[in-house]
Amino acid sequence: MINNKLIESIREYEEEAFLLNYDLADNPELPSKEYRSSKKIQELLEKHNIKCEGNYCDLETAFKGEVINKDAKYNIGILTEYDALPGVGHGCGHSASAAISVLSALVLKGNENLINANVDIIGTPDEEDKGLKVPMVERGVFDKYDFVIMAHLGSKYSIPNWRLIAFETHEIEFIGKESHTAAAPWDGRSALDGLMLSIHAIDMMRKMMRPGVIIEGIIQEGGISPNIIPGKARAKYTFRSTDASLLEKEIRPWLNNILKGCALATETTYKDKIFDYPFSDMNYNETGSEVIKSVMKENNIKFLDTPDADGSSDIGNVSYRCPAFHPSIAITDEWVPLHTSQMVDLVKSKKSEEAIVKGATVILGFISKLLDNPEIINKMNEEFKESLKQS
Repeated sequence: MINNKLIESIREYEEEAFLLNYDLADNPELPSKEYRSSKKIQELLEKHNIKCEGNYCDLETAFKGEVINKDAKYNIGILTEYDALPGVGHGCGHSASAAISVLSALVLKGNENLINANVDIIGTPDEEDKGLKVPMVERGVFDKYDFVIMAHLGSKYSIPNWRLIAFETHEIEFIGKESHTAAAPWDGRSALDGLMLSIHAIDMMRKMMRPGVIIEGIIQEGGISPNIIPGKARAKYTFRSTDASLLEKEIRPWLNNILKGCALATETTYKDKIFDYPFSDMNYNETGSEVIKSVMKENNIKFLDTPDADGSSDIGNVSYRCPAFHPSIAITDEWVPLHTSQMVDLVKSKKSEEAIVKGATVILGFISKLLDNPEIINKMNEEFKESLKQS
């Protein structure tokens, strides 16, 4: 069995993965600025004869490592994230997530003779802000793979495959005409009035949304002085849904009508721009997810069987190009929210080492089960193709 050999080999490489996590956690880098992190990961991979291509897809901190290249039927991708959060650091655990992916790649490279597949490790930067997997998706990077996988961190329970929700951010701006609020208000048109009216209208829209839709926003600019009618006002809104098509087909047209109506009512104009890349929901693959559950059971990893969709990531976009899997590994049995200093402390602690080993165990166990049973890969891909017909 491939599985036993791979799991046993984790011990041979785990210390280097632990050190990588600690190094990245102590030196967090912001999205799209992960120059040192990307370099450190590539250096470790190349130390183990995994040839890396930097500046991948013309993204400065992205890379592709060729783990195994042979005349094989199946192509496998291991994804790697390594960006941190502003003001927090690795509160999403990407330092440990990167270590999990790298550890999995090193084990596979060390057992290359057992692996009847081509395997790449792909460094995908800037998940926390822009979502740079999306332009990689648009360039067809993931189209050749039979499946891709990466592990994230979580708490309390591990999750076999994260159910993600679609996400997009809108930057809304109203443009009016400045004037003195007392001397000549009739010469002005308040951009803030247009924005405030739209905020109330969006709140009314929110009440009518389908289950699974989340709408939140903030005012970024509302004027410069109470005695000046604001000529410009800005807000940023996020829209999430368990179904990406709802954002495109229902919410965007409704939002456009709201902004148009509020501009007409206040004799202002408006701009609405989608900020960076919209994230898709997760095209959830039941066949592959059941395999991950079996790996977790066999390795005594406590998991939540049917979690609700509760987060967003650009791997959702990848999941519409090939079967994509995003298991979450609990770093503690207690509930600790992501994006917090508590999670940073856990990532920097010895608890991270157990999570890294568990994450690599899940990825390697998943890959070995599929290669031992290629009929499951075929079934997985049939389910994927059918899902695209229904989306």
